[in-house]
Amino acid sequence: MLDLDDPTWEQLKGGYRRPYNPVPALRKLESSTNSKEESKIYEELWNQLHHQGDLGICSYVCVPHLVRIAEKRPPMTFDFFALITVIEIERHERHNPKIPRKFKVDYLQALEKIPNLIGRAAPKKWDQNMIGSACAALAASKGNRLLARAYLEMSEHNALVFLREETGYEP
Repeated sequence: MLDLDDPTWEQLKGGYRRPYNPVPALRKLESSTNSKEESKIYEELWNQLHHQGDLGICSYVCVPHLVRIAEKRPPMTFDFFALITVIEIERHERHNPKIPRKFKVDYLQALEKIPNLIGRAAPKKWDQNMIGSACAALAASKGNRLLARAYLEMSEHNALVFLREETGYEP
């Protein structure tokens, strides 16, 4: 895993395909103590690591650190699962760079830890976003990108429409 003090961070590109150093955001995330603060930090990471389906090498190198932080302090918001899921889904698109060999093992090992982190997520009551993103992250971590995307895009309304049309179910 790339050390947070490594100067390589300054050269890694994010979703806008320009250099982005996520180290300050990662350090803030590591010390955040509430979900509002965590959401604000993830807003920056979402904006910089992913842009309209575009990723950069920085996007991949951040994933092991996001998982490391989640192992120390369970995720308080859906953003952790959703961001990692989107990065994993989009990394397979042709227009995105491949993960350099020196970062790939750490990235893949981080994905393997997702199932255990789902059970440790902090919210006592999970809303639709948390449930959907956790299910999506599980699917992505197990290599099922199609199901991961479906979970991310699914809403209760869409599920009800589907059930009504396909089965006649009425809650």
